[in-house]
Amino acid sequence: MYSSFFYAFSPPIRTKQQGFTLVELILVIVLLSILSAVALPRFFSRSTFDERVFFDGALSAMRYAQKLAVATGCQTQFQSTSTHYQVFRDDSCTSGSFTTEVHHPATGQLGYSHTQSGVTLTSTTVTFYPLGNASSDATINIGSRSLSVIAKTGFSYDSTP
Repeated sequence: MYSSFFYAFSPPIRTKQQGFTLVELILVIVLLSILSAVALPRFFSRSTFDERVFFDGALSAMRYAQKLAVATGCQTQFQSTSTHYQVFRDDSCTSGSFTTEVHHPATGQLGYSHTQSGVTLTSTTVTFYPLGNASSDATINIGSRSLSVIAKTGFSYDSTP
């Protein structure tokens, strides 16, 4: 009697399931293949990374040129060609000749410039005055991104649509 009572209230004996079903395995493989085909190339595309680094560097250089003009009271210039950009300051603060290279603010090395292979930009020259304003409105295309400057205020920003 005790044994029949014990079995009546005990949970049914179940066999443990081990492993995954074939449907689950196929679903995981399909999801991983879609992820690898769509998302992974975006993480490993060197050209997109290079373009973004070059763009951020140019934007920083443009803003530094404006701040340097305000801080020193001398005009500064941001010059870009199709392959690189560089920051110069007025030789004597009154000459209007821009051949003196600017020291890089982070490293202290003479020549605040950058070149990036495989990335092109618009050739332009923007002069910043001691009040912080710029010589003209400008838009510089760096790869697929755009950097703009407002002449009245000298404000530089990412104008990528």
